[in-house]
Amino acid sequence: MAFEVEVPVRHRTMWLAFTDPEKMARAVPGLVVDAVHAVPPADGPEGVAGDVVAGRLKLRVGAGGAGTGAAITYRGTACIAGAEAHKGTLDIAIDAAQARGSGALAGYLRVTLAPAGDAGERTLISVVPELELTGRALEFTRDDWHGAVAALGTAWIEALAADYRDAEHEGSAVETVQAVETVQTVEAVEARETVQPVEAPEVAETVEAPAIAEALDVVAAAEAAEVAEPAAEPANKSTESVPEKIADPLSEDPLAAVWNGRYEKNRWFPAIAALTLFLLIKRRRRHRAGKPGADSSFRME
Repeated sequence: MAFEVEVPVRHRTMWLAFTDPEKMARAVPGLVVDAVHAVPPADGPEGVAGDVVAGRLKLRVGAGGAGTGAAITYRGTACIAGAEAHKGTLDIAIDAAQARGSGALAGYLRVTLAPAGDAGERTLISVVPELELTGRALEFTRDDWHGAVAALGTAWIEALAADYRDAEHEGSAVETVQAVETVQTVEAVEARETVQPVEAPEVAETVEAPAIAEALDVVAAAEAAEVAEPAAEPANKSTESVPEKIADPLSEDPLAAVWNGRYEKNRWFPAIAALTLFLLIKRRRRHRAGKPGADSSFRME
């Protein structure tokens, strides 16, 4: 009673579908799921969830298979009893009894998945039922059962593949969008890294004419004050003794001229220089405050 079905879904996606017991059971036409007893993957075969699904299935046998014929209702459980991911095979154990009568249906479905298509975009699924039938099932021929199982199995696999095909297409679309967004982000980052900072034009260190004029006025005023100061000194300054002026230069104190006030006029030089520097700095700050673009710093928002 073996049969094969090829679906337009990749092998890895269909493997995920067949190893999810609850979703796999809900895809079976005519099966009503009553309960799902969870079994952790660590306790299942080959790390696959061994959840036990309990439910009821109305199966039509004979006279055209699932469309017409007699209906037999089975109540029981199913679970994944074995799995080999590297071979793409798994065994589904079935243990059910007739809802009415003493008949039973028990055994395994050996499911094998293999990649198909030129690029592996499809999956070939083969199912080999190994079932023992008793009770009312014996009223039908082997061909009747083969047709019923093949029709039910084909509809089951196609429904399961349809659910996962939509999810696979959505996942591919999401991956494509994420890939495009990643490329755009990388390009934007690279573009920002290649932008060279714009250097502000260098401002020539020039001094404006008004500042120079003010400094010169200050210097002239200071010199005029110094010239007027000696004129106000008493006349007895000229009565200095001749011997003091012609003293031996070797015995004279090198700083005597400073102590005697001969170089007093130089005491204005530091004050004049400081005042001039202050005026230049003030003028330059006023100039920059009026022109924000002249600042040598640069900030990119």
